[in-house]
Amino acid sequence: MNMRLPLDAMVPSLLLASCISFTLVAAEIKLPDGPIIAAWQNWGACNDTQTIQAVERGVNVVFWFSSNLVKDGDKPKISGPLPDLECVARVRKAIKEKGLPTAHLLTIGGWDAPHPDTSFTGTEWFHAWNEWNQGLPMPFDGFDWDLEGNDDLTSPYNVFSPACLQLVVDMSAAAKAAGYLVTMAPPQTYFDSTMPYFNRYLNNSNPPDYHPEFRYRGRNSYAYMWAAAPPGTFDLVSVQLYETYAPAMQALQEGISGEEYLQSWAAQFILGWTINFNDTSLKLQGHVDVAVPASHFLIGLSFGSPPKSAFFWPETAGAAYHDAPASLRPRGYAFWNIALEDSLANHSNRSLSFASGLNSFLHVRKQRQAQLEKRSLRQQSNFFWFE
Repeated sequence: MNMRLPLDAMVPSLLLASCISFTLVAAEIKLPDGPIIAAWQNWGACNDTQTIQAVERGVNVVFWFSSNLVKDGDKPKISGPLPDLECVARVRKAIKEKGLPTAHLLTIGGWDAPHPDTSFTGTEWFHAWNEWNQGLPMPFDGFDWDLEGNDDLTSPYNVFSPACLQLVVDMSAAAKAAGYLVTMAPPQTYFDSTMPYFNRYLNNSNPPDYHPEFRYRGRNSYAYMWAAAPPGTFDLVSVQLYETYAPAMQALQEGISGEEYLQSWAAQFILGWTINFNDTSLKLQGHVDVAVPASHFLIGLSFGSPPKSAFFWPETAGAAYHDAPASLRPRGYAFWNIALEDSLANHSNRSLSFASGLNSFLHVRKQRQAQLEKRSLRQQSNFFWFE
């Protein structure tokens, strides 16, 4: 069984990146200790009040959304839809002054976004990104890969070229060697523990038993990125269970409870499975065992789009989390997106704050949780008084 290629065969440029790492970042950047509640911003968004409130409620990793890696003339360029970078710096400064440990990463990609231009290698892209990042009012702590497909089924961005996959691996390895955080946010079929097969396409259809008309599924492309990269390259994997007609939605529609699904699926993802990387154009080939440690694993949630995508209330996630063995719990959860906080969820009449709901059992912001519990007790006391 082919587990991994030798490091020098996979990433020839990693040695160079490691030699200059100490000149790129003053010190290795680390995630906040303990459980993680991550959240994406909306496209190009930077709302001071919403972001600070989400962080106070529990969010300790913010994915600013989004950026693209494009060619401008003969040079690499980091382009939009970037958020207002002065606003980002202002918000981050306010969060830091409040003493709330929080990591801030810039997302690369998004649905319908172009894939990175492969005129440049991953190492060249990292140097361009690092130079751009260090020139910002407040540099990001790293980047989050969210390369996805395109509405146009014939788009070249509905397939990952071998060069693009290698670019992601090499840029990620160079960034990690330089001390940055590197994360990924695959839709569920792009990193699928129920699937032993692989291809580079993002316009696959499902077997005939579940919405075969939907032609926007991946087939473990992000699993390849994870497996082909040097060990320890990726700090977090946030799997989007809310992908349209994903395995999560199928399981729920077939009658499994949300709590049972979250438990069994997380265990499968952490314990691992075998994927056949049978593409001869790629460096890593053969049957490879893939597993994501609990310390690197986040479950991605959203505010719901029934009946197409899976939705889980925070209390369902909390019950699954508490009932699972400690070794088979995710490190935390991620949600799309901060701008939707306190909106009506899943076409219901109930407003939802994922930050507060997840913090109620992950206790990222313990002082905030204590305040909420005190308020709840006061409300109960008032209720009994009037009774």
